[in-house]
Amino acid sequence: MKSILIIGQNGQVSTYLQRALGAPYSVIVAGRQSMDLSQPAQIQAALDQFNPSLIINPAAYTAVDQAEQDREAAFTINRDAVSEIAAWCRAHNKPLIHYSTDYVFDGAATEPYTEQDAAAPSGVYGQSKYEGEQAILRSGAPAIILRTSWVYSNHGKNFYRTMLKLAETRNQLTVVGDQIGAPTYAGAIAQTTAELVDLIMQHGGIDERQIGVYHLTCAGETSWCEFARAIFEAHGVAVAVSAITTAEYPTPAKRPAYSVLSNAKLKQEFGLALPDWQQALQQCVAEARFSEPES
Repeated sequence: MKSILIIGQNGQVSTYLQRALGAPYSVIVAGRQSMDLSQPAQIQAALDQFNPSLIINPAAYTAVDQAEQDREAAFTINRDAVSEIAAWCRAHNKPLIHYSTDYVFDGAATEPYTEQDAAAPSGVYGQSKYEGEQAILRSGAPAIILRTSWVYSNHGKNFYRTMLKLAETRNQLTVVGDQIGAPTYAGAIAQTTAELVDLIMQHGGIDERQIGVYHLTCAGETSWCEFARAIFEAHGVAVAVSAITTAEYPTPAKRPAYSVLSNAKLKQEFGLALPDWQQALQQCVAEARFSEPES
């Protein structure tokens, strides 16, 4: 039986990957105890023990603002550890699926970014993720890098859950309205990744021409403010949301003003696409209603 190793146990995408992947695969999940990404020198030995048929890496240092003060940790996990994973995949000719971020772009564009657009990260988090991408591409590993954006779900720390938590005690909120992107449901990311895994396994690996970066986000675009309004409407919660500017809500790390990604390459190469963000939000809400709430 082919084995799939998911690196990271409790993150949003990992949680849904563990649900989406199953037969005919043996799914192995490596948490921090069995593979600590803050210790890159130990990674290849751990991978030797697992010896998977394919690796999926949704694990990352994702504290965008904290990264500005914790640069070393961000680069250790997002670049150095990733470099070790890629080196192992190259040496053993094992496929790697790795996730990256819209934060590799500075947000100066006015139309969706393609994979051919030059990266220009404006913060430590984005820079560390971009250097992780480059480490994979330089390694020669049979790898697919999936950039996504504005990830949310019913698990972990994310904008969707923050809004619902705030709605428990407040009936008015101010939310940034001048940052535009594509909210992307972690469940949709996982389902499409599972379909990609099937294609790779059926083909016997990743073709050399398929190696590279692909964008994987929900279709459409919106602002954080409009996304908040959509969340409350979907849940039937009466909260008045007013838009403020990025300048009125300063953060240690600069956010891209526009980070919509074009998904055309993924559709063309693999025939895969995520639903539009409104449809995916309804899927997330439906899941919330039929599952135990996470504290």
